[in-house]
Amino acid sequence: MGNKLLVACDVHLLKAPDGSYWCDAIYKYNFWKRYMDVFQSIRVAGRCKEVKTINPKWHRVDGPRVEIFEIPFYQGPKQLLFKYMQIQKCLKNVDEGCDAALMRMPSQTAYMVFKHLSKKIPKAGEIVYDPSDDVKRKGQSFIMRILNRRISNQLKQFCRTVNGVSYVTEYSIQKNYPSVAAVKGESKEYFESNYSTITLSNDAFTSSRNYNNISHMKIALSSVAMESDRKGEKILIRAVKIARQKGFDITAVIIGDGSKRGEFEKYAKAEGVDEFITFTGLLPSSDEVREQLLKSDIYMFPTQAEGLPRGILEAMAVGMPVLSTPVGGIPEIIEKDYLFSPFDAEAFANKICYLMENPDELNIMSKKNFEKSKSFANTVLQKKRNEFYIKLCKLI
Repeated sequence: MGNKLLVACDVHLLKAPDGSYWCDAIYKYNFWKRYMDVFQSIRVAGRCKEVKTINPKWHRVDGPRVEIFEIPFYQGPKQLLFKYMQIQKCLKNVDEGCDAALMRMPSQTAYMVFKHLSKKIPKAGEIVYDPSDDVKRKGQSFIMRILNRRISNQLKQFCRTVNGVSYVTEYSIQKNYPSVAAVKGESKEYFESNYSTITLSNDAFTSSRNYNNISHMKIALSSVAMESDRKGEKILIRAVKIARQKGFDITAVIIGDGSKRGEFEKYAKAEGVDEFITFTGLLPSSDEVREQLLKSDIYMFPTQAEGLPRGILEAMAVGMPVLSTPVGGIPEIIEKDYLFSPFDAEAFANKICYLMENPDELNIMSKKNFEKSKSFANTVLQKKRNEFYIKLCKLI
């Protein structure tokens, strides 16, 4: 205790006229408490822009023992290029007064912070996403291929440099982005761990479900930021259409918001299934997300690249069967029989129809998923986090 930790990540900070800081996603004040068992105070470095009013759905970020280091706001490669020199100048004193630093990677923002850290300060990383799937993805533009390779190479260099590395997967991301500890062996100076970054409190868990009398199936997908096609919204929409054409009573709810939401809604209409698909928009709390999951029957996540998706874990915690893709750490928690190509709407639809006709299998999936989810309870994960943070703190 008594030490200050610098944490850099992809948080989008919204600064109100009264000087308070807000966000519309996961990085609310309670998130930073995970570091406070070991460190006295936290400095959060993230992109920041000023706003005139506070949306009631936003969450407060700063508070007791949490301070903010503002980085000029940018979104996308073009804006980053335009503001690059301004950002570099801003970051010169980013770690002043801090005793250790932790980067949540991969993140262009966190990587820029990392490159400005003093050589003397102990450094660690929490690896929350596997960019190797982006590198391998077919059909991407030349520019995106270059950018994805750059992100992947940055992560490799980062993991080979810092003192401690923790991964959200048990073994998947580690294979492509090994730490110093993995290469040279664990020591006081170099160490490795793995734990999810999700926070599942006791009320996040319900029980397994009974599907014996199912005649209608509601599919759920949660995508916090709809800024690309990567999470598979269009594949879900297409799967609903295919299943309904086969005569099955299928509907869906898509949770989240973003710049692509309008495009997805138009796609659902063009496919003739808009009346069977609900778009909730941004839900301000995990309780409201859970409420939607409890009203749904199965979770479908046709994602193209991941770490260990919080949406899947939240669904498992309420006893939902899950269909997804074999990317990132997903194969560590979902059996291969329920994993399909991110672009194969037909395969997803066929499995949904099969499961409707085989409720016993849905019951087994539900039970297995719920039991597996218990290993991601916050009480379990926080113990592993603290062990990792203590090792970093001991290097101060």
